[in-house]
Amino acid sequence: MSSEDRDPGGAASVDSPPEGWDQTGARFAAPAVPPCAAEPVPAPPWNAEGSPAVPGVGVDPTSGPDTLQPLASDPATPAIPPSDVPAPTIGPPPSERLVPHPRGRPWVGIAIEALAVAVASRVVLAGIVWVSLRVFPRFAPYPVQLPDTFFPDHPALDGWARWDAAHYVAIAGGGYGGDNPSPHGGVGFFPLFPLLMRGAVEVVGASPTPAHLALAGIVIANLCFLGAVPLLARLGAERFGPAAGRHAAVLLSVAPFGFFFNAAYSESLFLLLTLLALTWAGRSRWWWAGLAAALASATRLVGVALAPALILLAVRRGAHRRDLAALTLLSPAGAVAYGGYGAWVFDDPFAYFRAQATWGGWEEHVRFYAELFIRHPTRALTGDPRHLVIVLNVAVALLCLALLPRVWRTLDPALALFTTLLVVVQSAFTWVSLGRYLLPAIGVYLAAGALLARPRWSGWARDAVVIGCALLLGVLAVLYGHAFWVV
Repeated sequence: MSSEDRDPGGAASVDSPPEGWDQTGARFAAPAVPPCAAEPVPAPPWNAEGSPAVPGVGVDPTSGPDTLQPLASDPATPAIPPSDVPAPTIGPPPSERLVPHPRGRPWVGIAIEALAVAVASRVVLAGIVWVSLRVFPRFAPYPVQLPDTFFPDHPALDGWARWDAAHYVAIAGGGYGGDNPSPHGGVGFFPLFPLLMRGAVEVVGASPTPAHLALAGIVIANLCFLGAVPLLARLGAERFGPAAGRHAAVLLSVAPFGFFFNAAYSESLFLLLTLLALTWAGRSRWWWAGLAAALASATRLVGVALAPALILLAVRRGAHRRDLAALTLLSPAGAVAYGGYGAWVFDDPFAYFRAQATWGGWEEHVRFYAELFIRHPTRALTGDPRHLVIVLNVAVALLCLALLPRVWRTLDPALALFTTLLVVVQSAFTWVSLGRYLLPAIGVYLAAGALLARPRWSGWARDAVVIGCALLLGVLAVLYGHAFWVV
């Protein structure tokens, strides 16, 4: 700008571009502010969707989730001329953005609220099962079912140690092989949960009777569940905000097959170890994450799915090669060690798979039901009532599969990868017990919790989801307590 374009006071003429715009009128350029006049501007608060809650600024759906554009409805906001230069972005991508909690509301408060929800739901559930066993007798045992009446005079406990709980009790009492009544000496069940059951009985100085071991399994399962729910709530609150964390905890507490978290099963232990592994990995504590993953893979075979997820996160974070190597070796160590135990004791590193084949394979657990549902849908719904459990299993799997794209859009790739491996692999290999196998799909709870936290889901829609899940949970818990085939 020449000197004649300015007045003696230094003001720009009417022919000069507006303040804040360059000479081309296309690219926004912040006006220079003298250092003495600069004042700190507080960062804009972030709303529940991960977007800055600034008046006049919104998210343009055509230009990506992080691109800020002025809202056309705000007359005070000047129109921005089109430009080839991309608009500025604020903050990290949505999958890695941490939404701050309201002032004075640390994550501990969210965890306590989640814990209260978990305790309340379990007290109500235990009461329902106790009343039902007081009024109605249990079903007669199935031919393949091990004796699982460990507390005949205590219905408040007896309904929480059915079916597979008997296998864990047998392993905790006498180990693998030998006189173990479980098929193939019980090697079809991973060792960490029965080891903890036996260890708990020994620590308190009780005799390892079946009743004491079953009680230890129930106590361990409930303690692990009460530890897992606050962790999930914290994970959701850190990624999406407090409301999403609360809703994720509620969904976990009312999951239709969630009664397994409180029975003498390994589900709650596996869930807790998985959450610990992912939480520690998110804080770059690779050795602790690897140790938790190793314990998870000693609890359930699907724990090996944590290995690629944690390794992916470590690579993306630029972890040291020493930490990456430790994580690679530790994560699947539990499953590898159990395979080594099978090779050493039974001369068969694949003893677990041979024992699992006793209960059938893909032909019996997927193809049979697929043909039944396609060719004879009426018989599937009105025939053997056990088929209804399979229908519910498949419905849960379809819901999880439908949420996977949202999991990948909103969560970090490591958590999304673990959730995807769990959901896809389990759904492809078996429809029996599928609802139980999908319980540790952490990403599904987080994505669904964030979805329910949106305003469009407030009111009756959100309440319908929670109430519907809670009703299914109560019905299935009663059926399991009465030894119906809900495995």
